[in-house]
Amino acid sequence: MIRSHRTWGTALLLATAQAAAVAPDVAQELARKSGLLTQLDSLGTQVRTGMAAAMARDPRQPGEAQKTRMLDCAQAAYAADGLRVPALDAVAGTLQPADVAPLQSWYDSALGRKIATMEATSGAQTTDPQERLRRGAEALSAASEARKGALQAIVTETHSVDIMADTLIEMALAVQQGMSSLDPAAAGTPITELKANLSNRRPQLVQHYGQIALPAYAFTYAGLGDDELKTYADYLGTPAAKTFNDGSARAVSRALTAGSVKLGRCLKEAGVGKPS
Repeated sequence: MIRSHRTWGTALLLATAQAAAVAPDVAQELARKSGLLTQLDSLGTQVRTGMAAAMARDPRQPGEAQKTRMLDCAQAAYAADGLRVPALDAVAGTLQPADVAPLQSWYDSALGRKIATMEATSGAQTTDPQERLRRGAEALSAASEARKGALQAIVTETHSVDIMADTLIEMALAVQQGMSSLDPAAAGTPITELKANLSNRRPQLVQHYGQIALPAYAFTYAGLGDDELKTYADYLGTPAAKTFNDGSARAVSRALTAGSVKLGRCLKEAGVGKPS
């Protein structure tokens, strides 16, 4: 019996996906140890904070009931549990089984755990972003060329600049989506036009974040010695780490997209633009 081309194509795609994917629990463990889950869990708070600030500046001054419904929709749409599913699927689908052992070895190592702790707690040192950058710039100015090179390699390999630019764009779209729901007739710039404008500005955003990434990382990793920092940079250049960071970038992108879809659905169902 001769199978159709479509049947063979489907079988091939399934076989390829099965060969490339790792188990969901493995992807979740790596996401937890790397700090990716913490990053995903913060998205809801970021969108809610941005939306609250936008409403405070809005001359239409939405009623309290409308504000509450909007903020509740933002929190629900970007809830951690909902975002983790598409994000972890992206990680699991990107990794190869051969990547798992070296990744686990790194995150279970003394230096891997030390770095994960530094990344998780650096924000507690100061809540003022400008102070973080000032102190990071001081550390960077005193750093050796080798240390600066290691920091630049970390910025490049983690895709942090691209992730920050894309996150800002998606956050801005989410806030505008919420504000538009208050009064569609007076919403101002349509979402599609805003998205095009922000996409056109992406190179400038990347340039901006590229300028602040090095001092930000210099602050975060100030407690690492030069040798430790180089070891970290070297690890990020390994095939397994590169693949995992690619998967992490896709994870954030898919999480933001999923949150945006849920936000639009929630705002429509909640009738946010209707009078209280």
